[in-house]
Amino acid sequence: MTHQFRDKKQILKKKKILKNLIGFGVLIILVSLGFLSWTGKLFHSAGRPIWEAERIINEGLDNSNYLLRSKKSLSIENKKLIEENLNLKISMIDYEDLKNEVNQLKEILGRVPEKRDFILGNILTKPNHSPYDTIIIDIGENMDMKEGDLVYANGNIPIGSISKVYNKTSLVSLYSNPGQKTEGFIDISNASVALTGRGGGNFEMIIPLELIVDKGTLIYLPGSSVEIIAIVDDVISTPSDPFKKVLLSSPVNVQNLKWVQVKK
Repeated sequence: MTHQFRDKKQILKKKKILKNLIGFGVLIILVSLGFLSWTGKLFHSAGRPIWEAERIINEGLDNSNYLLRSKKSLSIENKKLIEENLNLKISMIDYEDLKNEVNQLKEILGRVPEKRDFILGNILTKPNHSPYDTIIIDIGENMDMKEGDLVYANGNIPIGSISKVYNKTSLVSLYSNPGQKTEGFIDISNASVALTGRGGGNFEMIIPLELIVDKGTLIYLPGSSVEIIAIVDDVISTPSDPFKKVLLSSPVNVQNLKWVQVKK
């Protein structure tokens, strides 16, 4: 039995070798007759649509990459143009601000009498960032500031005086500081009055009932007929009271100021 099994195995092996030899012989015959070249053409014909599709896909991908790169480049260029445009606008704004500041300074200096010795100060903090009605300016001992020096707005409107002096800054107490008393006189009648600060650029004064003041009446700094401290806004009185209350306000809004002038 074992011997017969071995014989069958050898017979199968020989048949396999014979099939391989026959296949190799057929291949040689096909080559010699040119059938292989026909097979190559068939292969190319069958493969061409695949290759064309692959080419189209690759070209599409290349075009997509180009478009993506182009869009990215355009986006970068657009961003640069926007930044340049913004910088130009900022430059124009800075230029306009500078021009306005120069014009304002010219106007201020045009109001300052030639014989007066004024020093220009920049406002660092305003009442909304300072205690009560005070401001801090950027000149102090370095510019020989002294306590009591008068401070003006727009070159001709007194708004307060220096209360504290430091190395390079000074604290200015405004006339409208709550509770602060300031002497003045009424336009036309020249009657002397005392203004009391109410804060926020506002004042009040108590005067005799017979002293005539109307809305819009000007109150001047003593000794001057041009330096306006306050303007009458309202008058409150009752027939039975020998005095009346007058409400006033400063002719300038400190919140809108950038500079002040200190009189030496």
